Amino acid sequence: MIGKIVITGMGVLSPYGVGTDLLWENLVAGESGITPLTAFDASALDCQVGGQLNDFRATNYLSPRVARKIDPFSTYALVTTQIALKQAGLLLENGKPRWSQQEQDSHRVGVCVGNNLGGWQFAERELYHLWQQGPREVSPYMATAWFPAAVQGNMSIQFGLRGIGRTFLSDRASAAMAIIHAADCLRRGKSDIMIAGGSEAPFSYYAALCYETSGLMSKRTESQKLSAYRPFDAEHNGLVAADGAAFFIMERVEDAIARGAPILAEISSWATNADGYDAVQPAPDGQRYAAAMTQALKKSDMSVEEIDCIFAAGSAVPTEDISETRAVNLAFAETARRVPVATPKSAFGNAFGAATALDMAIAIQAMEHQTIPGAINLEHVAPECELNHVTTTQPVENLHACLINARGMGGTNASLVLKDWSQAHK
Repeated sequence: MIGKIVITGMGVLSPYGVGTDLLWENLVAGESGITPLTAFDASALDCQVGGQLNDFRATNYLSPRVARKIDPFSTYALVTTQIALKQAGLLLENGKPRWSQQEQDSHRVGVCVGNNLGGWQFAERELYHLWQQGPREVSPYMATAWFPAAVQGNMSIQFGLRGIGRTFLSDRASAAMAIIHAADCLRRGKSDIMIAGGSEAPFSYYAALCYETSGLMSKRTESQKLSAYRPFDAEHNGLVAADGAAFFIMERVEDAIARGAPILAEISSWATNADGYDAVQPAPDGQRYAAAMTQALKKSDMSVEEIDCIFAAGSAVPTEDISETRAVNLAFAETARRVPVATPKSAFGNAFGAATALDMAIAIQAMEHQTIPGAINLEHVAPECELNHVTTTQPVENLHACLINARGMGGTNASLVLKDWSQAHK
């Protein structure tokens, strides 16, 4: 078992609210988390809906002094990390992390963050103050609140992390890259504990406009409203954004066992590559994407028949859905039509830099409950997207290994093999 990387804690925030159980319950019930946008006037945008985290109050989780200094994407990360640390048994009774007692231990605890858009809710508000009222009305925290690495900095300060720190910006593959790098750091002995995941708070006017100019956002949300996000469906027409964050406590298995930590799952293997095709569009043939899947399986010494479920990137961009289908067919060959393909994010939207982290959290729950949540908006499979899509929540007899796929703008590809611990340690 030496060298295995395991997850000992996780914290989740989704459009349904805070908590893994809340996310799981809504997915199993087939509840949509997508609503008309209320964070700003979206009437000039094509995409007018999203997976918004409504009725969330930062001061319910953080002190007002901290909350006013940071953007929501940092708030989401701090809240979910706190939950993950508690589950992993790494918090003292006073709420501080265990390594706060021994400063040298903090140098062996690191953080890797996936993000895409940065903190534009904070930045947009302060830019408005600048143009309307002048520079003296701009928050003194502007410089430290908006940029994508702000999450990493805020987490390091809040939890006393003095080890490796990295922020990854790879569009919708950002969290995958963060988790993969964290696993590499553990396997190479550069750290003893890694906190890794992703956070995204995409609902500011400027951030939404930036993404819409890519041409990848859904364009018929006024008529489709809550069912606008439709990965692999015949009416797929683009992405729908979502608030979200998920962070994991990752350790080497021998360390986790030695301290009696709960083990939720094993991150068995991983692989990344790039298409090198276009600044926005992925390569249509899906060959490099398939290569990432194949390499991840090879590193885990697994055959395609041993994968019990594929969690698809599922962007709902027609060209991306087609190329992802081609990639799965290339990697899995005849097994591609038998292995279940899950796209649970269709229910609540794509959390961009946090998308893969949320998929991983859902996969852990799926293995625990031996149940695959269905894709709620997949009614008629689009041409060239035929796979064994899971369209209704279904219990399964053997769900022990999942392939988590991630894809970013311009053809950034990543795949991770996730195993439940009861199977992984045999």
